[in-house]
Amino acid sequence: MKGNTIQNRLINDTIYNHIPYTKLEDKILQTKILNRLQFITQNALAYFSYPSITTKRFIHSLGTMHLSSYIFKNSLLNANKETKNQFLKDLKRVIKAIVQEEKLNINFDDLSYFDNKALYEFTIPTKNKKDRAVYTIFLQAIRIAGLMHDVGHLPFSHQIENALKKVYYEISKKEKLEEKELEFIKLYEDITKNSTLVLHEAIGKELIKLLFEFEIFDFIKDSNEKELIKLIKTLCIYILEDRVYKEFNFSTLHKIIDSTVDADRLDYINRDMLASGYITGPSDHIRITKQAVLVKEENSYHLSFFDMGLIDIEHMLEMRFNLYKKVIYNHGIAKTDALLENVVQFLSSKYFESKEKKTDFLNGISLLWDFQKETNTDKKLDLISILDENWLISLFKNEYFTLKNKNTLSHLEKKYKYCFEEVLFGKRFFRSPWKNLNEFYKVLGFSTVERYQFRESFGYITPKNLVKLQGLLDNFIKKWENQEEELFFTYQTVSFKIGIQKDFSLYDCENLINLDEISTLRKRLKQSMRNTVPFYLYTNKKNMNEEMKEELKTLVLSVFKD
Repeated sequence: MKGNTIQNRLINDTIYNHIPYTKLEDKILQTKILNRLQFITQNALAYFSYPSITTKRFIHSLGTMHLSSYIFKNSLLNANKETKNQFLKDLKRVIKAIVQEEKLNINFDDLSYFDNKALYEFTIPTKNKKDRAVYTIFLQAIRIAGLMHDVGHLPFSHQIENALKKVYYEISKKEKLEEKELEFIKLYEDITKNSTLVLHEAIGKELIKLLFEFEIFDFIKDSNEKELIKLIKTLCIYILEDRVYKEFNFSTLHKIIDSTVDADRLDYINRDMLASGYITGPSDHIRITKQAVLVKEENSYHLSFFDMGLIDIEHMLEMRFNLYKKVIYNHGIAKTDALLENVVQFLSSKYFESKEKKTDFLNGISLLWDFQKETNTDKKLDLISILDENWLISLFKNEYFTLKNKNTLSHLEKKYKYCFEEVLFGKRFFRSPWKNLNEFYKVLGFSTVERYQFRESFGYITPKNLVKLQGLLDNFIKKWENQEEELFFTYQTVSFKIGIQKDFSLYDCENLINLDEISTLRKRLKQSMRNTVPFYLYTNKKNMNEEMKEELKTLVLSVFKD
């Protein structure tokens, strides 16, 4: 058993106790849309392998909000005077344009609503009162964008998102679709703009609009406050969409929350590594935020960090890499992730195949996408509040007990009965024949020459090869499960990125310097990434026969030989 509750309490005490909230943030924390994150885990079923990894996205969102405040403040404090003043001038121009365009009634000489003690530690010296008001409004917008950046996650976060993506691709391959399948395809493509957007980010933007335009007003009576909230909503959406507005590029502000070094990563890396037990004390992420600096180069603003912070930044990015390699893609966590995705795909297929008309989709898997259809705002908010892991686990249990109490089960039903028992109760029916690259080579009979030949082929799988690999593994499973009645398989592919943008640069007080000019970090992580299995295969049988092993080896060679 790795990790412990003492470590979990340590990181909570270090970061989250006594975080001050503004009036607006306090009201947002009371909404159904945000409070749903209290019941959404950051790392799905990782707690079966690392019992202390029970972080909810609610507390992670608070941490992201808090750290984004430091990055924004320090980036301007560390900027040269000319850059800072010009940036504030551009922000003022943007706000005035939005106020005029949206016909908002806002008096910049009286913004007592934002004169809140919660923001005092993040204030900076400004030339005048209006500059301070502009800075404070953007600080508030960035904080709320950080608070809301994960609000679109479905239960169990990325795993359910991955499952729905697989459901979409499977249905898309069919020549003829049933009514329910057509409905799913339409809803999925509408929200993701034909799969060009990440699902949770697309849902998140819709929920932010819903929160600001409807739910938040249940808590607000003052008309001046409502006008300011309309402005904050627009700024948040522009930040999260990387909008270019009146020649100002909001992506500069979005990088505070989403980039190589950002508030999101600084929060979850520390927390998850601590909870897993791989580190015994939190890293000083506030130290990194103090190196943030806003730089203007070739008429563009850049969020950067001083080169003196290189060692701390390297350490943080190494921690992120090890989090994925050692924890997220640990063979046990990868298994429960795969089984969770399988269960959702099974329930989705069962729903699509059913000829029954929908009567109560609260008790069906289709709520994962059907909530988008509700046109009554109040009812939609209620549906969203239900859409958490308590609801989904109850759904799983209903299906599990239905299977358990059947007199006879088909081969597929037997398999998913086992899957449900692993997902719900942590039972261990499925095991992987290998847990690391050396075992992978030994099981599949790779020669010494082949080991050297392929040792740098894995870690990251290109989208084209990933589709090919998944297709071959699906065929392998279908073939062998059809041959043996009590044999069951599932798998999880292993592909991740080192997480460093190509243009990530540090600032030496004169110029922006690309990270690769002064650090071998990218090269080191690429080398370490390759020491990873391409996939885990899980089965209920202790040993695979030689024919299976030979087929798997041939499959691997066909995908990665080039």
